[in-house]
Amino acid sequence: MRIEKKRASAEIFTGSMADVTFLLIIYFMVTMAFSATKGLDLALPKEDPNRSEVKAEDSVFVQVKADGSFVIDGRPLELHRFSEYLRTKIDPGVSPPVISKPVILRPDAEAPYGAMMAAFDELRQTKGKLGLGKELSISLPTQREIEAVWGALGVLTP
Repeated sequence: MRIEKKRASAEIFTGSMADVTFLLIIYFMVTMAFSATKGLDLALPKEDPNRSEVKAEDSVFVQVKADGSFVIDGRPLELHRFSEYLRTKIDPGVSPPVISKPVILRPDAEAPYGAMMAAFDELRQTKGKLGLGKELSISLPTQREIEAVWGALGVLTP
């Protein structure tokens, strides 16, 4: 007796291929929606054309150098002496006392992030240390502001 062998067909079964493709399409559509919402929501202030520009000489300028040291208004100063220096900037005719000049914090591009944050925290804590009536106005200028305002004057360049 002779047994006949079944011959395998030369076709590849593609019945479930459409299902797999459909599931992959859904997977990529859903994951694309997740990646589109990644990030932080920031509410940036609108530019006010009536806002007056603060001149460099009308502010307290704090630089954070690349080695982590601090310079306030051109004088090297230690971090714990910030409030002592800012005490000299208090407007004497106002009660409760107010520092009338804004503080501009400018870290060097190679400055350690921790040093910049330590300076920012120390400046924020001056309200309690000096008994100020309102928060200290601290600004972190953008590169565009630095180049446009102070770069033209040759002031505040490291």
